[in-house]
Amino acid sequence: MGLLDRINEVKNNVNAVTLLEKHDQGLLNDADFLRDFGKETIYYSTPFGDHKDGDKRLFLMPGPDNTGYFPVFTTEEDAKVHFELVGRVGYVLMNATFHDVLLTVKQSNEGEAPVKMGVLIDPARFKVTVDVANLDDVIIMTE
Repeated sequence: MGLLDRINEVKNNVNAVTLLEKHDQGLLNDADFLRDFGKETIYYSTPFGDHKDGDKRLFLMPGPDNTGYFPVFTTEEDAKVHFELVGRVGYVLMNATFHDVLLTVKQSNEGEAPVKMGVLIDPARFKVTVDVANLDDVIIMTE
């Protein structure tokens, strides 16, 4: 990614980061945050992939009661840094609105997935979580 691409990416996601900062500072309640953040573009990859040690594994952050948090990011760069830290290689970055990703996670949870997923937004910076038990309510709030 060149410098111009990075500048454009940051410009395009200023609103997402601003919403997270306001929520983190207590200036935006959960309902207002979710309503607006649901429309924002976020970056993610599949939860299952290759580790630098050669093994395949599930790249979820541990959650309560045998659940995991699916990490999503406000920028491609944040995703790449995270995947480097956890040793993930050979991944494809995708993007969609936060609302659409929540719908995909819900659909995955309805299948025979070995671990039910919640969502974790920007694990290194904000750590905003959507628990599995609250997924349906949060999807409604992000519409």
